[in-house]
Amino acid sequence: MTIQKILYYKRGGTMSKPIDLEGRVIHDPILRKTKTGKSVCIFTIAMDHPVKGEAKPHVSFIDIETWEKLADLCAENIKKGRKIQATGRLKQDRWQDENGKHKSKIKLVSNQVIFIESLNSKHNEEVEINA
Repeated sequence: MTIQKILYYKRGGTMSKPIDLEGRVIHDPILRKTKTGKSVCIFTIAMDHPVKGEAKPHVSFIDIETWEKLADLCAENIKKGRKIQATGRLKQDRWQDENGKHKSKIKLVSNQVIFIESLNSKHNEEVEINA
């Protein structure tokens, strides 16, 4: 048996073609505040991609970003090793490094996080939080 907890926060605007990603959190979340006091939580998940004919799957590492109430909830409830599913939209960050080289990174800005497994519990539990 697994624990399933749903954290959900809908921000303004519409989201076309939401994306669901599932994986294990590789580090405890980082919670920050913007200059205006909004919470933003960032964590990374590892996603396995089985490859035919290969013993080990390929692994992708994807940053997940949550905002406001969902960010606070994720910071309180997510820990390294927990299996989660995040739903949201892709966003590309672009910048120049100190050498002037252009860089970019794609992340998922999530408005819903589902706990697929608990690290310590064997109970079935589903909690949906709407803000």
